[in-house]
Amino acid sequence: MRKRIERAAKTALARFVSVFLSRKKIDADELARMRVERLLVIRQHNQMGDMLLAVPAFRGLRARFAGARITVVAAPINADVMRRNPYVDEVLVYAKEENRRNPFGLARFVAGLRRRRFDAVIVLNTVSFSVTSMMLAVASGARVRLGSTSRPFGHDLAARFYHLELPLPGREELARMHESAHNIYPLSAIGVRERNLASTLVPLPEEERDCDRFIAASFGEGARFIVVHPGAGKRQNMWPAERFAAVAAALRERFRAGTVVVSGPVDAEALAAFLVASGPDAIVISRPSVGFLGALMKRSALTLCNDTGIMHVAGAVGSRCVAVFGPTDPARWKPINDTVVAVKDESGNVESVGADGVIEAAVALLRG
Repeated sequence: MRKRIERAAKTALARFVSVFLSRKKIDADELARMRVERLLVIRQHNQMGDMLLAVPAFRGLRARFAGARITVVAAPINADVMRRNPYVDEVLVYAKEENRRNPFGLARFVAGLRRRRFDAVIVLNTVSFSVTSMMLAVASGARVRLGSTSRPFGHDLAARFYHLELPLPGREELARMHESAHNIYPLSAIGVRERNLASTLVPLPEEERDCDRFIAASFGEGARFIVVHPGAGKRQNMWPAERFAAVAAALRERFRAGTVVVSGPVDAEALAAFLVASGPDAIVISRPSVGFLGALMKRSALTLCNDTGIMHVAGAVGSRCVAVFGPTDPARWKPINDTVVAVKDESGNVESVGADGVIEAAVALLRG
């Protein structure tokens, strides 16, 4: 109820603000004639995995606006995966909840945006529409505002706020489309073309070194190990932790591989169940940095996880990974890499996936 009231209030405020905005429209040809030296891209409302799926869109933007400095506004939950991205020059973190409690922080953030004097701002919305992102686009002071249409989400705010409204695919077309292609789709209207749908994540050099020291201390240099993340943010995506433990034990016996189990902020229950089932041999890492985790997965023999952000980190660093899927369609949401394999039951119930199928997929990757 609270969120519904909040959304209604933000929508009403946005409609009021739109009355005072310039309604001059431009088309793609006019944008092409503009000199864009400073480009702002706002994508602050998605999870870590969603941000990594958008990396091909940033690759396309870098090619389209080759001479521009590209700044991204992200949220605390998804900013780290973009900090060393080769297609982005700067990442700004918009802390929504913190700014709600401290209006002075919001004022400082907006002032920082305006000081950068952006030529254009793009709000990259796909699976939902963010009124907050749209309002930040206005607050940025950018000369031209672009963003995905809001009509599939039941209102016309995008038409009121953006100088150029970008299209989104219809339902039938979207059902056959990988989510990375979905992110590129609205940008195709302004000449962005990108066929490579692989993501990218680049750890810091010190994270790489810390990872090497951790492996040497835990297993010995050159030792084989697997990474297991038994948790997930969504209950319907969470495979029983006891089955993860059974798969890890089978792989440990067959390939003489150690086990590193990774725990995030909401994984306490899954971690406890895994450790009870697996025994004392697993080494636990709690809340590692994204860069350290990426470096660790890159060096691992295999990553085992649910359909969650960890899977997308594995895909972005090229790690071999077996991900257990529940109701989500892997054809749309799994990283495009062949190194990431999805195991899913036809019912869409994650608990219907058997351990044998996951072991079979893991063995195939390890032997390959």
